[in-house]
Amino acid sequence: MKIMDLSTFNKKFEHESVKVMRDFNVPGMSVLVTRDGKTIYERAFGLRKRGEVRETTVDTLFGVSSITKSVTNLGILQLYEEGKLDLLDPISKHIPVEIGIKDQPIKIHDLMCHGSGVPSLMTFYMSQMNQSLYKPKAPLFPLGNWDDFYFHVNDAKSEVLSPPGTKYYYWNAGFALLGKIIEKVSGMPYEEYVRQKILLPLDMNRSTFAKKDVDTDSDTAVGYGYEWTEDRIKRHAKPLLTDKFIAGSGGLISSVREMTNYLLCQLNEGEYKGKRILSKELIKKMWEPHNQNIQASSQEMCPGSTAAYGYGWIVYENYHGYTVFTHQGVSGVTGGNVAFIPELNITYAQLYNVSWIPSHLMHRALTLLIGKNPDEVMPFYKRRKHYRKLSGRYDGYKKSITLNIELREGLLYLIDDNWTDKTVTPLIPMNDDPEVMDFYVIFPQGKMNVPFTELPNGAVVFEYERHLVHKKTLELEEENI
Repeated sequence: MKIMDLSTFNKKFEHESVKVMRDFNVPGMSVLVTRDGKTIYERAFGLRKRGEVRETTVDTLFGVSSITKSVTNLGILQLYEEGKLDLLDPISKHIPVEIGIKDQPIKIHDLMCHGSGVPSLMTFYMSQMNQSLYKPKAPLFPLGNWDDFYFHVNDAKSEVLSPPGTKYYYWNAGFALLGKIIEKVSGMPYEEYVRQKILLPLDMNRSTFAKKDVDTDSDTAVGYGYEWTEDRIKRHAKPLLTDKFIAGSGGLISSVREMTNYLLCQLNEGEYKGKRILSKELIKKMWEPHNQNIQASSQEMCPGSTAAYGYGWIVYENYHGYTVFTHQGVSGVTGGNVAFIPELNITYAQLYNVSWIPSHLMHRALTLLIGKNPDEVMPFYKRRKHYRKLSGRYDGYKKSITLNIELREGLLYLIDDNWTDKTVTPLIPMNDDPEVMDFYVIFPQGKMNVPFTELPNGAVVFEYERHLVHKKTLELEEENI
C-alpha cells in the first residue's frame, strides 16, 4: 500500500480548494481528515459570516443536509435491533401512507435505499420556499402540518409507475417518513431520539436540529443562497434550513469535528470509545449496495468504479482498488461531503456555507489520500484542462468571422454572434475520451460535425460549416492587423 505524502496532499488539495471557493464564491469551508483514528489534516478556509469577518473553524456548525440520511437509517436499524420493527414492514403499518402499487407495498427497506418507486414530490423544495431561501419558480402547495404532508404524498398515486426495488428515485420525502416511523415506534420525537441514541453517545454535543440551538451557539455559519449573473455567482446571507419536514432527510446541523465522530463510529463497525451504538452486522448492512439502479456514472472521478446506494451511503466499489462510502449534502444554503475508506482506516469530512460545490474536490482529496495523483488518474481533470485549451476566441480569415468557445459547468458551448440572432449551442463530444477533438452540434436541420485540430506549432483550429477558424493568439492578432 502506497503511503500518502501529507505535504503533497496539503499543496494539491488546498490549491484546488481555494480555486473552487473563488470560482463558486464560497465564503467558508471546513475540512477534517483522520487515519487510524487520528487527525492527519484539519483546515478552516474563509469566513462563516461575511461583513462581520467571523472566521471559519473546524468546530463551526453547518447544515449537513442529506448527510443526515445515514443517521436516520442508523436510528431505524437500532429499532430493528431492538425488535421494535422489521425492515420488511410495509410503511403503512406505522404511518398513514398508502401510496404505491396494489399488492406490492412500499417497505421500510425501500425508503432506506431510495427504492420505493416514488419519484421526487418536491417536499424538500417546498420547505426551502417556506423558509424563503430563494424566490420560488414552481407553484407552492400547503405544507404546514403533517396532515398536509401525508395528503401531498398520498395524492401522488399517478406518479408511481414502477414497483419497489426496480428504480432509483432519490426521494427526500421517504426519509421524512422514516423519521415519522422512528417517532411512532420509539414514542419520542425524531430529533430527540437521534439526540439521545446517536448524537450524545458519539460526543456530538453541539450537533442539533433546532434553530434555537443554532441561534445561541457562538460558532455557527451563516448560510448563503445564490443567483447567477453574467460572469459569477452572487451570494445572499440566509439562515440555516431548519424544518420538521426535512429533519429526517436533511435537517442535522453539525461541524466537521463532530461529524468525524460519526464517521469513526461507522469505521469502527458501530462502536465509539468503547460504546456500542449498533451491532457490527447491522453497520455493515448499511454498507451493502442495496440499490444498484443509480443512473449517474462515476467514471469522471474514478474510471472503472461502480456506484450503488446502501442505507444512506453511496457505495463506490473498485475505487482505485478500494471500497469507498460517501454522501453529499445540499440544503440550498449549506452543504458538504463526507466519506470513509475501511481498508485504509480513513475518514473525510467537509462542510461549507453554500448550497453546493462540485464533488470533484472530495474525490481529489480521496484520490490523494489513496496515494494517486488526481491530475493523472481522474478524467475530470484531464477533460477540464483539455477543454480550457479549446476554449477562447476564434477568428476566421482576416477576422471575417469570430466565434467563441466557452466552458460552462463542464461543457463546451459554441457562441455565434455574427448574424442577426446570437446563438449558443452545446458541443457534444463524439466519444468519452477526456481529450476528445471531435464534437458535433444539433440544429433543426440535423447534426453537424465540429472537428478541432491542434497544428504542429501548437495552434488550435476548428471547422464550422464552411468556416475554418483559428484560436486567437498574439501572433494571429499581429497577422490580422
